[in-house]
Amino acid sequence: MHIQPKFWPIVYCSEISILILLNYLFPEIYQYSIFILSICSIPIIYLSYLYYSGNQWKKLSIQLSTIVSISMINAVAISSSEFYFTFLVSFTGGVLIVPACYLINEFLFKTEWLPLTSSLIKKPVTLRIKHIFIYILLFVLNIYIQMKLPDTFYRFALFYLAIPIILLAFQYGWQGAFLGVLLNSIALIGTTHSFSNLTIADLLLSISTQTITGIFLGLAIQDQRNLNQSLSIELNKNRLLTRQLINTEETIRQEISRELHDEVGQNITAIRTQANILKRIAPDYEKISTTIEQLSLNIYDTTKVLLNRIRPRLLDDLDLPQAIENLFIELNFQDNQIDTELIWKNDQNLKLEHILEITIYRLCQESLNNIIKYAKANKVKIEIEIKNNIHIIITDNGVGFDTYQILTGFGIRGMQERVNILCGTFEITIGEISI
Repeated sequence: MHIQPKFWPIVYCSEISILILLNYLFPEIYQYSIFILSICSIPIIYLSYLYYSGNQWKKLSIQLSTIVSISMINAVAISSSEFYFTFLVSFTGGVLIVPACYLINEFLFKTEWLPLTSSLIKKPVTLRIKHIFIYILLFVLNIYIQMKLPDTFYRFALFYLAIPIILLAFQYGWQGAFLGVLLNSIALIGTTHSFSNLTIADLLLSISTQTITGIFLGLAIQDQRNLNQSLSIELNKNRLLTRQLINTEETIRQEISRELHDEVGQNITAIRTQANILKRIAPDYEKISTTIEQLSLNIYDTTKVLLNRIRPRLLDDLDLPQAIENLFIELNFQDNQIDTELIWKNDQNLKLEHILEITIYRLCQESLNNIIKYAKANKVKIEIEIKNNIHIIITDNGVGFDTYQILTGFGIRGMQERVNILCGTFEITIGEISI
C-alpha cells in the first residue's frame, strides 16, 4: 500500500524467496498453502491501495482493515483447528510490520529534504541528549523489570510497559507511541522464558493490544495538538484583525474629526462675519446679531468638545501622561473639589503602540466621566504601570455602582470590549465585591 504497484513484483519476489528459504530450512513446518496465500493477498492489497489516501486516521484505518482481512484468510486457510492462534500470529505481525513500513516510507519519500547549503554546513547538529537518555533508561528498566520482577507483581509489569508508550505518544504523537511499542516488543520477546502455545498467545495478545492502543492514543494526542495549534493560529489572526480594525476605526475618527473641525470652523467664522456686518448696516438688529454670534460660538465650543471625544487631538501633541492629566482639567475636577492623583510607572521607558495609547486614554476618559457624573467622590487616583503587561487601576471613594447599570451600561460595556479585544482582563470592584 505504501508504494506504487509497479514496484510490487520486487516486494512479492522478496517475500516468496524468504518463504522458499524457510521451507528449505524447516520442511516439516511450512506448507505450500503459504505461497498461495501470499499471491492471493494481491487483490486485497490492491483494493486497499485504491482507497489509501487522505489523513493519517484514514490511512491507519485502511491498514488495520487490510491486516484483519488477510489475518482472517490466513487463519481459515492454514489451520481451522487453530483458528484463533493463527489469526493472532498474522494480526500481531501485521500491526508491527505495516505501520513500521509506513513510517519508513513517510520518512524517506514524503519528508521534504532541504539541500545542504553553505548556511547549513556550519550549523551544529543538536541532539536531545536528555530525551535519548530517558528513553534508553526506560528501555533498560523495562527489560530489567520483565526479567527480575516476581510473578506476584506481574500486573505492575504490564502497567510499566505503558509508561514509555504514553511518554513517547505525548512527545511525538502516534509515531512515538509506535516506537515505544517496538521497544516493548523487543523487551517482551527477549525476556520470554518458554515458548508454549499459551505463552506465545499471551505474548502476541500483549504486543497487539499495546500496538493498537498506543497508535490510537498517539493519534488522539496528535490531533488534539494540531487542533490547539490551529486554534492558536486563528486566535492570533483574530487578534491581528482586531488591532487592524481598531486602527482603522481611529483613522476614520481622525478623518471625521478633522473634516468636521474644518467645515464647522469655516461656517462658524462665516456666521460671525455676517453677524458683525449686520451690526454695522442695521444697528436696530444689534441685539439679534450679538445673539447669533454668541450662539455660533456655543456651537463651536460644543462641537470642539464632541470632536475631542471622537478623536483626542491631545495625543498628537502631548505624551500619554500629560493627556490624562489634561482630562482632570477638562472635566473640571478641581472646580468640583475632587482631589486627583496620577501615578505613572514606566521604569523601562517602553514605547507603547498607538492602539494601546488610545485604549488607555479611552479607559481613563470613560472612567473619569462616570466618576464625575455618578460617583459623588472627592478623591480619584489613577495608577498605570507599564512592564511586559500593562496594569491600570482607577479608584475613587464614591458611592459605588449599581450592578444593573454595570451589566447594561454602554460605557462600561464598551470599556470591557476594548480590554477584551486586546486580550486583557477587566474588573470592577465595589467594596468587597468584584464583577
